[in-house]
Amino acid sequence: MKKNTILTVLTNLTFAALTVCSASYAQVPEGLAGKQVRIIVPQTAAGASDSLARVMAQELSKKWGIPVIVENRPGAGGNIGSEAVAKSAPDGTTWLMSYSGTHSINPSLYKNMTFDMTKDLAPIASLATLPFVMVITPSLPIKNFTEFVAYAQAHPGQVNIASSGNGSVAHLLDNMMDSAAGIQTVHVPYKGVAGSLTDVMSGQVQGTFASAPSVMGQIKSGQVRAIAASATKRSSALPDLPTFAEAGFPDLAIDAWFAFFVSAATPESMRQSIHTSINEVLKDPAVIAQFESKGAAPMVTTLKSFQQTVEQDGKKWGKAVHDSGAKID
Repeated sequence: MKKNTILTVLTNLTFAALTVCSASYAQVPEGLAGKQVRIIVPQTAAGASDSLARVMAQELSKKWGIPVIVENRPGAGGNIGSEAVAKSAPDGTTWLMSYSGTHSINPSLYKNMTFDMTKDLAPIASLATLPFVMVITPSLPIKNFTEFVAYAQAHPGQVNIASSGNGSVAHLLDNMMDSAAGIQTVHVPYKGVAGSLTDVMSGQVQGTFASAPSVMGQIKSGQVRAIAASATKRSSALPDLPTFAEAGFPDLAIDAWFAFFVSAATPESMRQSIHTSINEVLKDPAVIAQFESKGAAPMVTTLKSFQQTVEQDGKKWGKAVHDSGAKID
């Protein structure tokens, strides 16, 4: 091949490569081109937060052409990971994968927090809503929530309901259920959802509340029996599972939200740029399908409307914590 021809080919290849890179980085939000994004999940792996964060990390890496990685940093009910993001550099590269349980409950539950969940963190995008599912050990002669209420009324103080810890969503839902249904169950706190599910499967405790992604496999395998969902409408992943509202308990119609947050000092223009790009991903049919397979529904909102949701949930769950009497020093 002649020298000029080789030069022309190399020039064209270089131009093509630059064009691809430019096209990729043209989609990257403000300030993130050529950088790495780290998503901190303040819970252990395999839970709902971790599962949804990994779906988004993969899709955003492809869309932006930059590394987007997930780092699990559990502890203190989610406060350790949340604090790390709250005190991170406000450059848009460190995100928190939070959910209504951690974000709305912890400020009322923990007395000595070293950061302000509301003032030190700002949302960049809502991601999804999903139900918490009430599951029971299959050995109980119960097929639905109405039968469960009747069973609990006939066995006051003898039905043990596990949770992932004091002040957790599962704990508060248990309290709300007892109040709404006029029953008396016994709360049994565990250190995480894994232990509580194990003992429900074995029959050591009679039931628990868990996020749909956390318990989907056990439901489908028959290791636990789902009897009701907390959502405002039935989940597409569990279409045959009635909601608490359908069973006559509308006060238990609660959709848990999941969202990304960054340090509140991050420039608003950067947060808005990231928000716009994430919303585009959430409308992708492939992403919607992945979310729905986990029992989640994409939640596409404006930053303003989602901030209002965060504030409203803070008041609602704060009251639930107060009513439960739960406190952690």
